Amino acid sequence: MKRKKVTRAISKTIIAVIIIVIVIAVAGGIGAYYSTLSSHPTSTSSSSVFSSSLPSTSSSLATTSSNVVYFINPWGAEYPMGLKWIQGNFSIYYPGYSVQYTSLPGASGVEERYVVINDIEAGKLQGAFWAHGGPEVLSYIELLPNPHDLYNMTPLLAQEGLFQKGVKQALIAISYNGTIFGAPTNVHRAEELYFNPQILKEYNLPIPTNLSTLIYDTQQLEAHGIHPWAVSGAEGGYEQLHLWFAIFLSVASQYYGYAGAAKLSNELMYGVLNLDNTTIQKIINETDNIFVQFTGSNSVIPSWQSQSIWSALALVIKGQAVFETGGNWLAEYAAIWYNTTTYPAVEPYTKWNNITLMAMPFPGTQGIYVIDVDSIAIPTVNNPQEQAAINFVKFWTSYEGQKIWTYYKGVSIWANATDYYATPMQWYDYQALLNTPLQNFTWAFADGTLFDDAFYYLISQELNLQEQGTSYIPTFNAALLKAENMTFHEWQVAAKDGFGFVGMKGEPFGDYLPPWINPSTYSYNSTYTPSFLLSPPHYMLPYLKDLNQQKTHNYSLFINNTLLLYPILLSLVLFIQKTDKYLGMNIYKEFFSKFNFFYLFFFKKI
Repeated sequence: MKRKKVTRAISKTIIAVIIIVIVIAVAGGIGAYYSTLSSHPTSTSSSSVFSSSLPSTSSSLATTSSNVVYFINPWGAEYPMGLKWIQGNFSIYYPGYSVQYTSLPGASGVEERYVVINDIEAGKLQGAFWAHGGPEVLSYIELLPNPHDLYNMTPLLAQEGLFQKGVKQALIAISYNGTIFGAPTNVHRAEELYFNPQILKEYNLPIPTNLSTLIYDTQQLEAHGIHPWAVSGAEGGYEQLHLWFAIFLSVASQYYGYAGAAKLSNELMYGVLNLDNTTIQKIINETDNIFVQFTGSNSVIPSWQSQSIWSALALVIKGQAVFETGGNWLAEYAAIWYNTTTYPAVEPYTKWNNITLMAMPFPGTQGIYVIDVDSIAIPTVNNPQEQAAINFVKFWTSYEGQKIWTYYKGVSIWANATDYYATPMQWYDYQALLNTPLQNFTWAFADGTLFDDAFYYLISQELNLQEQGTSYIPTFNAALLKAENMTFHEWQVAAKDGFGFVGMKGEPFGDYLPPWINPSTYSYNSTYTPSFLLSPPHYMLPYLKDLNQQKTHNYSLFINNTLLLYPILLSLVLFIQKTDKYLGMNIYKEFFSKFNFFYLFFFKKI
């Protein structure tokens, strides 16, 4: 029986926000893609930004075949060669089966997520789609008519031997009361600091192993006229959210240690972090002020609004900036597109003089593993490609498939992998994955932790915090409370469906259970609501009122990019119209409808 969709994961207002963020992300992502084409080791058509259907674009969207799986993903401009390797080897390991890709630009799938949401609403999902393995995937579960309209990967992964020979902590991180909705393709470590050691040496500055040293380095570089921070704005606040969360973990570790900070982060993930607690308030205010310092006009690169995370990385490698926060996807991109190897900031590498890119866990968080697992989800309703998609998942999650894909991309989920990685940083992160205690794990806040509505809401608030600075801190903190409220209620919907916590019975993720789960029976307590959500702190009430009257998107960033966006939008429309011919769908009309809604929503309310 299909359930009534009383609560939806994405509201109409949030969809409008998503459209704006996507448009900005397209501009930034394509700019970075074209700027780096000449340095790529293989020739790739620029159309692969939109449709990475290898080897043949002309037949990629032909009539559906049960032996062909169409896979929508965000990796075409990031890792096209890896997609090609997976594609070719899949057909070798599973003769008669093949895969065709549709790749959409935008870090963290900012555009791909929206397309998946639209496809779910229209009831016409592709054979398989990319999703973070974190709570974000529950956004799609809540939109589907039935929770089991996404394939339960748990029996398949068990059959393939992952529960015996895989990294248990990573499997726990993508389980929801024991159910896994996305087959893992790779494991990333997030909240790392990437930096150019040459510039630090030039000014006789130490490698920042703690937060105070990072603040000191930032101040000294500013004093020498250097912009220390490469923080990009083209993804609509995505990288800002990474930086804010990394600072939060570092400050929290000073108060509670690594395990305590991870626990606070996991409370944040569930929407139950007590923002009325004085120590928590102190941690968040310290985080806000350091964030504002790192993203101030004297500190951050002047062109930050138009930079993507990838083009910002190029500035670090060139020495035009020094620091960037992200995950080991930056190591992957540096190696593939910029021919630059990332080294961990440990001996003997710290003594070498010819390294232009180093990375480390964000200073002060060395004992915490901030996990981010990419995965493949398979719809189970009206999906004639289901068996082909299952075979595709089996290959990609196999040891051989992981070895092919994770040569550059993150690390393997298998616990018995050897050091076949392209960069020393990956091996360093892999060893940490195997050896970090479960209670020191948390999810990447900007990559999978948040339901999609809370994600798009918070990244827009991060942009406001960067642009308006210290004066916006009280409003941002109220926005964080609002996001926690959104998150808490999303989890209650998931819990009613039987997916109320990350992990398995007896093995909750981060060794932490949310307070609505009975630790003895693992049953759902529907009467629990955090006191600070029932009665918001009095000092926040004026700012919560302001938020309710605030436009939910960032106008100035859009206006600054308007002239660049028109050709990008035109290219997107032409691609969609071409796609429509193959699919026999009116999706380009749907796009114009959405764009018209966006236009009216945006310009009529300025």
